[in-house]
This record gives sequence, C-alpha cells and structure tokens, in this order.
Amino acid sequence: MKRTIAALVLATIIAATSAFAAPDQKIGVVDLQRAVSETKEGVAARADIFKKTEQLNSELKGIQVDFEKLKADLEKDGASMKAEVRAEKESRLQQKSRDFQKRQRDAQEEIKQMEADLLQKMINRLSLLIGKIGDEGEYAVIIEQSVGMRYYSKNVDITPLLIKKADETYAK
Repeated sequence: MKRTIAALVLATIIAATSAFAAPDQKIGVVDLQRAVSETKEGVAARADIFKKTEQLNSELKGIQVDFEKLKADLEKDGASMKAEVRAEKESRLQQKSRDFQKRQRDAQEEIKQMEADLLQKMINRLSLLIGKIGDEGEYAVIIEQSVGMRYYSKNVDITPLLIKKADETYAK
C-alpha cells in the first residue's frame, strides 16, 4: 500500500514538473491605434482627410458668402421692395439657409464615412500583418493593447515591428 501511495505521489510530482517545464511561449502586444497613426499609410490617410475637409470647408464658405450677400441685400433694400419681391427674396434666403445646413451635415457625414473606410482598410491590412508576424516570430498570442491592458513590458511590444512591416508592405 505504501508503495502504491509513493508511486502515485511520484507520478504526480513528475506530471507537475513536466507541466512547468513546457517551453516558454512568446507573447506580443500591439497598439493598433498607434500603428494606424504612425505608418506611412496612416499619415497619408490623415493628409487625404485633411485635404477633403479643407475642400468641403471651402465649398461651405462659398455657400455661406452667397447666403450672407442675399441676407444683406434683403436687410438693406427690404423696406423699399414690393411685398411680392420681398417675400420671394425671404423665401430664397430661407432655402439657402436650409441648403447650407443640409450641405454642412452631408459634408460631416462624408468625412466620417471617409475616416471609417480608411480606418477599416488599414485595420484589415494590419491584422494580416499581425498574423504574419505571429507566424514568423512563433508567437503563442498577440494581444491588442486597447483591450484594457494596464501594463505590459516594452519587450513584448511589437508595434514598432508592425509599423516597419506595414511601411515596407504597403508603402505608396
């Protein structure tokens, strides 16, 4: 009986030792937000968004100038106009105001959609590269930093590697 218990204890110790002797597993952490903003593609995307925003702002300023001119004309000459002419100009002024507000909303939505499309495209590309980095570097797991990690050692941060590979792979 003592032999059976001793053999069972010995088997348990050997099994526990084998479990702890498993090879070290590599873990990587990546900051996708940083990668998106620091890659050449990300910088170019931000420049494209800025350029589109400036273009839309210029268009909106033109509409606003037309509105302000019509409003100033109405205020200046409104008292001396016939009632029908004044009513028609007021109607045009209201329509210009509605057109401006609608175009402003449309422009904001257009920029948001452009940002979302570019971000999704970049995240898809970066995800493919993360998979390749994981395979090539034999990582057991690569975790995205934004999942609530409070601390991780900088030696497991593969973001610089991801940025480098993205710039090499997707450089414009």
